[in-house]
Amino acid sequence: MKRSISRGWRSMKEQFYILILLFIYRLFWGYIMYKFVKSAVVPVLLRYPDQHAGGSGMGRLLYYVEGQFALGNDPAVQHWLWMLLALSAARLLLSPFIRAGLLHELHQERKGERGMFFFPGMRLYGLPVMLFSLIEWVLAVLPLYWLLPKMYNLLLSGILDYRQLLKLAPYILAWLVYLFFIRKLLLYMQFGYTAGTGILPSLMVCLKVIVPSVGLSLVLGACGLVMMLVCGATALLCPGLPAFLLRQFSPLPTTLFKMWGIAAQYHLWGSKTFPQ
Repeated sequence: MKRSISRGWRSMKEQFYILILLFIYRLFWGYIMYKFVKSAVVPVLLRYPDQHAGGSGMGRLLYYVEGQFALGNDPAVQHWLWMLLALSAARLLLSPFIRAGLLHELHQERKGERGMFFFPGMRLYGLPVMLFSLIEWVLAVLPLYWLLPKMYNLLLSGILDYRQLLKLAPYILAWLVYLFFIRKLLLYMQFGYTAGTGILPSLMVCLKVIVPSVGLSLVLGACGLVMMLVCGATALLCPGLPAFLLRQFSPLPTTLFKMWGIAAQYHLWGSKTFPQ
C-alpha cells in the first residue's frame, strides 16, 4: 500500500497541469453554484419560521406544505429546479470525460511516454467511461427502490421531530457502503478497459487487492476530509479574509487527494496486472 501511495504521488508530479486545470474547473463550478444558492435558496431559507426566531411548530408545518405546493404549481420554483437539473446533468456528463483523460495519462506514464495526453484521452475513452458511469448510476439508484419506502415515514415524522431523522442513519450508511464498493469495482474495470487488458481480469484483480485498496481509499480520503475540516474551522475561528482565501484555494488540495487516490489505485492495479 505504501508503494502504491508513493508511486501515485510521483504520478501527481507528472500530471501537475491536470491538477491546475481541474482546480480552475472546480472554481468555475463553485462560482456557478454560489450564484444559484444566493438567488434561489437563500430567499427561501430566510422565510423559514425558526424556533429561535419566534416560529412555531404549526408555522414550520405550513412552511413545508407551502413548499410542496410550490414545487408543483409555482413557475418560478420550477424554473430553478430545471436549472439545477441542467447544472447537475452537465456536471455528471463532464466527470466521465475527465476521468477518461486522467486514466489515459496514467497509462502513457506507465509506458514511459511524456506529454499532454489528457485531452486525447477524453476523446478516445470519454464515451466508454461514460457508459461505465451510467452503469454505476443505475446500480447506485437500484437499492433506493427498496430503501425509500422504508425511509418515507421517517422523513415525514422528521418534519415535526428532527430526532426521528436519526433512525435514517443505518439505511443511509448501508447505501453508502454499497456505493463505495460499486465505484471501486467499476474503477478497476475501467483500468482494464482503457489499458486493453480486459474488464474481467481487472475485476479479479480488484477482488484480490480489496483490503489494501480500501486502505488506500481510507488514508487518502481521510486526508481530504481533514482539509474540509480545516476550511470549516477556519471559517468559524478566523472569519473574514483568511477564511475567504482558504475557501477559494480549498478545491486545490481536495482535487489533489482525489487525483492521488485514483493514481494510487491505478498503481495497485498495475502491480498485479504488469508485475515486474
